[in-house]
Amino acid sequence: MAIIRSRMRNSSAHAVTLSAAKGLLFKGWIPTFAGMTTASQCHVSNFMRLSQRILSLLTLTAMLFGMGQNGAIAQQAPKLPEPDMNSVSSLKRYIEKIEKEFKEKQESEKEGEKSNSPMDREETGLDYWEGWLYDLELRAYPYDRIDWEAYDRAMTHRDRMGPDFMPAALEQWQYLGPRNLPVPYRTYYGQGAIIGRVNAVAYHPTQSGVYFLGAAEGGVWKTTNSGSTWTPLSDHWPNLHVSSIAIHPTNPDIIYAGTGDFHGSRGYPIGLMKSTDGGQSWTNLGRTQFSGLHVSKVLLDPENPEIVLVSNGRSSTYWGYVWRSTNGGNSWTRVINTQAAWNDVHFGALNTSNNTRYYYATGHNYNGGEVWRSADRGVTWTKLATPITSASNIFISAIEVAPSPTDPNTVYLIAAYDRKVWKSVNAGSSWTEVTNNFPTGSNNYNWSQSSYNFHMRVSTRMVSGTPTDVVYAGIIDLVQSNNGGSSWQSMGQTYTSSALTHNDQHCIAVNPQNPNETLVGNDGGVYRLTYNPSNNTWSFTSLNANLGITQFYTADFHPSNASKMIGGTQDNATPVARGDLNNWVNRGGGDGGGCAIHPTNPLIQYATAQYLNFYRTTNEWSSNAGGMSVDFGSDRVPFIGQVMMGTAQPNYLYAGTNYLWRWNEASVSWSARLGGQVLSVEGTVASIGLSPSDGNRIYTGSTRGELWMSTNGGSSWTQINSGSPSLPNRSITSITVHPTNPSKIYVTLGSTGTAHVMVCNNTQAATRVWQSLNGSGSASLPDIHTSTFAYHPERPDSVFFVGNDVGAFYSMDGGASWRNATVPYGLPNVRVNKLKAVPGTGYLNVATYGRGMWRIPLSFVFPPGDVNKDGCVNDNDLQVVVFSFGQTGSNLPGDLNQDGRVDDVDLLIVVMNFGNGC
Repeated sequence: MAIIRSRMRNSSAHAVTLSAAKGLLFKGWIPTFAGMTTASQCHVSNFMRLSQRILSLLTLTAMLFGMGQNGAIAQQAPKLPEPDMNSVSSLKRYIEKIEKEFKEKQESEKEGEKSNSPMDREETGLDYWEGWLYDLELRAYPYDRIDWEAYDRAMTHRDRMGPDFMPAALEQWQYLGPRNLPVPYRTYYGQGAIIGRVNAVAYHPTQSGVYFLGAAEGGVWKTTNSGSTWTPLSDHWPNLHVSSIAIHPTNPDIIYAGTGDFHGSRGYPIGLMKSTDGGQSWTNLGRTQFSGLHVSKVLLDPENPEIVLVSNGRSSTYWGYVWRSTNGGNSWTRVINTQAAWNDVHFGALNTSNNTRYYYATGHNYNGGEVWRSADRGVTWTKLATPITSASNIFISAIEVAPSPTDPNTVYLIAAYDRKVWKSVNAGSSWTEVTNNFPTGSNNYNWSQSSYNFHMRVSTRMVSGTPTDVVYAGIIDLVQSNNGGSSWQSMGQTYTSSALTHNDQHCIAVNPQNPNETLVGNDGGVYRLTYNPSNNTWSFTSLNANLGITQFYTADFHPSNASKMIGGTQDNATPVARGDLNNWVNRGGGDGGGCAIHPTNPLIQYATAQYLNFYRTTNEWSSNAGGMSVDFGSDRVPFIGQVMMGTAQPNYLYAGTNYLWRWNEASVSWSARLGGQVLSVEGTVASIGLSPSDGNRIYTGSTRGELWMSTNGGSSWTQINSGSPSLPNRSITSITVHPTNPSKIYVTLGSTGTAHVMVCNNTQAATRVWQSLNGSGSASLPDIHTSTFAYHPERPDSVFFVGNDVGAFYSMDGGASWRNATVPYGLPNVRVNKLKAVPGTGYLNVATYGRGMWRIPLSFVFPPGDVNKDGCVNDNDLQVVVFSFGQTGSNLPGDLNQDGRVDDVDLLIVVMNFGNGC
């Protein structure tokens, strides 16, 4: 599908491609002449001639807007290579290829077939990409790609919603955790508290104990006490994806953050963010040049920090460049015009004889990748010859250089495709392999996920008075050479039961005051690594106890205790709060998936790891009860499986493959493939809806837009996504059944280009009618992937809540209009995956993908003075207070302060808040 990427922003435009222009004119627009009258054919012919003229103009426009600096026509973006991590079909092929290679390796080593257990799945090194494929399919269907440009539009739409409505109450969102989250087991996870993925780390240049980090979808954070506590600095940004951080070497109040999630190949980058006051406020830079491209690295020249270098990764459809600014990012010049997925820029040690440094840049593409060098602080660049495999049909997806901090001419090169490390002592003019005994991990798969986790940095130590390079390479494990590459050792011990830190390494920073101390960022969070070169020992200290960046796929919440909850996360298992929000526990393993708390006996809880590997407890995780082993046979099992329990049949737990399965807690047994009905021909069950008033009413929605209903507990099924009008063809991400009418359901839809909340008032009608509850105009929901829906327990027909990829929203009028419940109420601008209103606690709870779990009182939608709870303080509320004025007793409608008397105080509450929420 051709996509026009041109859009005016700040008087600039993105490149318009010729194929996009053709797609705009002709995709679905060309009529046939069959059956047309002569006059009609004449009109069509005129239309075709006019179309050709328009096409010519658009082509000229494409050339003009595609011009680079000095009027040169920019290179047309090459076709993105395999593996293209933003293409559903390409990513599937990549995963299948790695799976096949792993299976063949197992068979050749006579290890037998692999299982689906979380620890065995880790062996392939594919856990991140399989999780991303799950997310990607939901958000792309029915297309092969996500429309990332829609995220920019959705963020803008969300931020314009806020001023249209006055905040309806004083309540604010409260962060719940996880806090002090331990590892579920040591292999792969290491030890100490874990929390979520960190892409970037940096030290304050002079102050001890002051660190900065950038989280995958959690923003920029700062600590002033060596990681004991952290403060978020970016919760008001349009989104919280961060790939890189740089701190000014002489004025550390100046902070740069590169946006996007380059490591994870996801998110819509918004350019470069800069703060001049220590992170209290931010300015958006380079958005015109970089928007849509991950800012994989930002680098400041140590002698002249006004010189800023930026490497751009790739967007979902095109590659980036390397840019340079000489005025702190106010303007930019493209200094490497070769397109690639540029992942890094570095500077080497200062050559004191001529006061110069070599700069290096690396990028991913074909023909051996890109390794470039500059000798004039990034003004001009020369491509270096390297020993990396250079076949034209091989995509080099992970290469990086790391210069020595003491020798201006020494630099190291790592290439994941070759699984090799090289060293140069002449600034890259020639290379010598130093892979030697580099640890390969279990089954040689330390390299297998290198397009997701890879980096290299060099520190130094003194040997007999001579500085010696200490090289750190982060892939799945963290590996070190303390002798300039002559030999290597595993520092993380990832593949052993003595693992010291979480797997999947993303970044490392060397303490400018102590070369034996580094900060390490990985899927588990941030760690301080202390190395003792005198005896070659080291230790990791987790700094994650009070960091709030967990990426939750889903969650469930206790029916009566607001401090108890459970959720499945990206690569951090299943965190559980058992009443103490300052100290969580961790159960399950791998990537946590669907989970549930028994609605009437909440001591019984369930967790899953990837591919619906079940864990069960009957005593709130004091122990694991087990007993849920299940063989799904030939079913198509999702990486993150969905489970659901309902109040009408509280002992039933449902789980979705491409069929629906049911666990009976009373009999401790499974019922397979309810009704024998395939519920998705090509996809899997993505959502399950259970009626609170009818235990036999079940609904399922699939990743392929198929919606099914059973009225007899799953014995038979009816497909109900058709109608007049039908349900839009999108992934069905949630199903919510009306509390008293089992035939009325609300569904949320994924992807973009459609309404995202739909209602059917009678699912048993001969012709079902699907109606949009998206709202309209500026009060509509943003057109973005939507994951979750809930109704207010006191107003189930009019007050709704929605969570989507840009935040949380609520409606007071049954979906006719919507209000932003994100930043105006203290929730960061983050993706909301799960949202649940719990009558027994009085809270609306959310699980976010990047900022942990939060809650807000359900009363936040009713402003003070809103007697009739319609969200607006107006004449109707005043009338109630006036007519009941002077009455005494309990539960009086006008007794707003609940003192047993309707008096002047209650009248004043209405008057002082009159118009609020309206």
